[in-house]
Amino acid sequence: MSIGAYILSEYIPAKPLVGNLELCFTGEEHTQIDASAQLRCGEVLKFPFARTDSKPRSVVIKGSKVLVGADKETETKRVVELTLESSFGYQPGDTIGVVPSNNSEIVERLLHRLQLSEQADTTCHLKLSLNCAKKTAKLPAHIPSATSPREILTHCLSLNFVPQKQLLSALSGFTSNEQERGFLACLSSKQATEHYNSLILEKGLVFMEILDLCENCRPPLCFLAEHLPRLLPRPYSIANSPLETGGQELRIIYSLLNHKPGVTTRMLEELVKQINTQQPANVVIYPRLNNAFRYTEQDLGSNQILIAVGTGLAPFLGFLAHKEKLISQQPQREKGHSWLYIGAKTPEAILKRDQLKAWQKSTVLERLRMCHSRGDSPGYVQEMMAEDSEDLVKFLLKHDTVIYVCADGAKISQSIANGLCLCLQKVLHLTEEEASRQLMELKAHGKYREDVWL
Repeated sequence: MSIGAYILSEYIPAKPLVGNLELCFTGEEHTQIDASAQLRCGEVLKFPFARTDSKPRSVVIKGSKVLVGADKETETKRVVELTLESSFGYQPGDTIGVVPSNNSEIVERLLHRLQLSEQADTTCHLKLSLNCAKKTAKLPAHIPSATSPREILTHCLSLNFVPQKQLLSALSGFTSNEQERGFLACLSSKQATEHYNSLILEKGLVFMEILDLCENCRPPLCFLAEHLPRLLPRPYSIANSPLETGGQELRIIYSLLNHKPGVTTRMLEELVKQINTQQPANVVIYPRLNNAFRYTEQDLGSNQILIAVGTGLAPFLGFLAHKEKLISQQPQREKGHSWLYIGAKTPEAILKRDQLKAWQKSTVLERLRMCHSRGDSPGYVQEMMAEDSEDLVKFLLKHDTVIYVCADGAKISQSIANGLCLCLQKVLHLTEEEASRQLMELKAHGKYREDVWL
């Protein structure tokens, strides 16, 4: 693209961010370049939703299995199941945080851009500059006191984020190219809001892509360390029962975007390649706080309606495996009924379809409804719910039935909620407003539980 086409004749740049830090080198080689960088920051650094009884630690990736192959024609994503070592207790529905690392090739490219290739592995530290004008300026809590440029860019800073206008304005001051300076300054202005929305919000250009467009832009590493966001963990649902592995292992499932894969999934793919060549691989994880979206021994006698799309099936694989184990261990106990509605792009993209059918034939899963949105006879989860509306609402309104929804929070989970409202309207003869109110009451009483992602 031509950045010149996005420069207006008149504009007022946003107030730029200013730098308040300095980077000091010791001249010594830095040897601790690994995914535990943020763990060295001490108790002051908190990990999002982390359980207080267990800290992040590096665990062995014990195996991987491709569940679904990528298919460009149907836009089906590659889906992989990872088996990880576990040292903490968990229940189906619980989640872990996976601490990511930026891609080494991207980091190498950025080090070269910043003219830091020769000092990439030299020990350094950040400090407040002598002429610091900001009274509240402080050192970033997510960067260790003793580190290196490579470690900062690999393990501490997010490089794939949506740049704000003040940052773009500041970047314009770090390029010697007049057109790049005009592009960045203009993009930060109110007058170019339409361009900003088009390039950044709609096309999704992230920080590194902006730098790729402006190849002469060389912001100092101390500026990036101060103003780039922290590289944050990515949450994943545990996709198995602790009764399957004695709690010594856990499984997670991830999908890889065909275009612009996420930082964490790209890292996991590299680790899978590593273990496929018989090299050991580790990943840093921690258990996240428990919530109501889980299936425990106490739930064996209750009913569940499970609704998922794509990899949203992951926690329910744990639910049903746990139920199967509990039934075999306690055959005398009364057990509830479980229904599952699952949608995917193709029949082949439904995770562990044979296992789901086996659970349907046994007493684990009473009703299994599957659909696919591509190919012959396409359908959606909401349509299956509508077909079952009489049975579904009757089953839902039993006092011991809970509905669980795991799906994309941007659109799909709302579509499922709307579909349930239509079922309530039809069966109970309610208005749209009354059905929405009843759905809110179900949520308030813990009978409608969601696990959504963006």
